Amino acid sequence: MRMTRRYFLQSTGALAVYCGVNPLDRALAQSMDNPANHPVTRHKTLVVVFLRGGIDGLNWVVPYADADYEKLRPRLRVKRPGQDEGALDLDGFFGLNPRAKALMPFFDNGLAAAAHAVGYDGNSRSHFEEQDVWETGVAGNTIGSDGWLNRHLLTSDGHGPIRAVALSDTLPRILRGEAPAYALSGLTDLGLPSRGGDSAHIAAALEHAYRADPTPEGEPADHARQLVTKAGRETLEGLDVLRKVADEPYQPKAQYPDSRLAGRMKSAARLIKANVGLEVVQIDYGGWDTHNRQGDGAQGSYGNKVAELSDALAAFAEDMGPRMDDTLVLTISDFGRTAAENGTFGTDHGWANAMLALGGPVQRTGQLVTGGTNSISTPGRRKVLTDWPGLSPDQLNDKRDLQHTTDFRDVLAEVVRVHLGNDNLPTVLPGHEFKDVGLIA
Repeated sequence: MRMTRRYFLQSTGALAVYCGVNPLDRALAQSMDNPANHPVTRHKTLVVVFLRGGIDGLNWVVPYADADYEKLRPRLRVKRPGQDEGALDLDGFFGLNPRAKALMPFFDNGLAAAAHAVGYDGNSRSHFEEQDVWETGVAGNTIGSDGWLNRHLLTSDGHGPIRAVALSDTLPRILRGEAPAYALSGLTDLGLPSRGGDSAHIAAALEHAYRADPTPEGEPADHARQLVTKAGRETLEGLDVLRKVADEPYQPKAQYPDSRLAGRMKSAARLIKANVGLEVVQIDYGGWDTHNRQGDGAQGSYGNKVAELSDALAAFAEDMGPRMDDTLVLTISDFGRTAAENGTFGTDHGWANAMLALGGPVQRTGQLVTGGTNSISTPGRRKVLTDWPGLSPDQLNDKRDLQHTTDFRDVLAEVVRVHLGNDNLPTVLPGHEFKDVGLIA
């Protein structure tokens, strides 16, 4: 694998660890010591779970009181609260899919909330394009754009040696860029050969990177070599930190389900508790492209995935205990699904969607307001934040999709500014005028 200027380190031994640094670029040298960068003001952690494929948000956070919901989904709908396998009532208008029952206590105690009808007005309904948009935080041309989480890292200084980890076989785009980030499939994969062998492997990779990517014109050769040396040293130090975490015995405070997602959530909890300065964890959970045989609202393939997701997140929150006060789990997805079921017992690519926020930073008080023709007002803490657009034909986008009333970049911006403590939003999420959402306190 040829070393490039942007993506610099390939896997080392049995551990799939990547570092998305750019050791020869003058921009990196400037950013690493940029006096304009400031320490993040809060010792917080964000766990982003990307539900790849486009989760059906209407059957996850269910608008059961919208009169058109049952009309659009005579077979796929989640039944009303109180019926067999009915929705778990959240506020008198929305309900939680019954297979997500493990999350219900967190909604009840104020540690969870959903944002609904979230999206943006340029949705192409293409998996590839929309995953790029959600990972870069840039609508339109995303070819040259790095991930918004990486831009957060690049515009702030953290509190430890490991700031960002993707629990994945490869580094996802959301973390690609000039700031260091690691990708590993799980802490149980840290069965590495001797340190000396690893060091020799990485040193050879660094030398190859240097030769394959010569010194920029006008820049002293020794300066480029210093950048390579510094990047390599920091990478080796990071690998040592990860290895030490893996070597320590870990006894979780919760029983995790036997699933790959749950295993990665367990690794996330372990890394956060290790106090290595971790700010960002990214985890993929795919398989949400439910064009056919989706199953009814509670059963079938979709219901099984909702249960696996919810059980894994609930175990993570229980395992974290008091550390959840400083931890936020945020789900994102390509897009929502069509409001109406299709002829193959499924749903097609849609528009706006639901997002879940889980953790201590979730807002605690306020008033739920839903819009459209089904407006209600519920005093007290909000479990679902939305200006509900409605599901009648004249309220749908293109007469087929849930319309968006909250821009997803406003949700991301609130997470970056309020939770992570980085107010450099024009750089992290460029080209957008921000509005408050009220999801994060």
